[in-house]
Amino acid sequence: MAAEFGRRLTRFLVRVAFFFEPLTPELISYYVRGRLKKWKRQELILNYKTRTKRIGKFHYKTWVDIDLSSDQTAYFLEDWHNKLKKIREVV
Repeated sequence: MAAEFGRRLTRFLVRVAFFFEPLTPELISYYVRGRLKKWKRQELILNYKTRTKRIGKFHYKTWVDIDLSSDQTAYFLEDWHNKLKKIREVV
């Protein structure tokens, strides 16, 4: 009984995923724009543009164009450098 329910639920979820899959590029862009808008309000970036293109079923290409001042660039590079050092310490 439970196994049959699991199979039916799986079949239903797969059908739903394939039905909504063409909308995914818009959802990806919406999420990325929301994060970038938050960064802009915090003055971490000057401006941004995003674009997501569906290149195949469940395959997407996303472009993000971010404008930074020299101080913002230095902040991001220092942050990434520190994160890379932490990753190397773990490995």
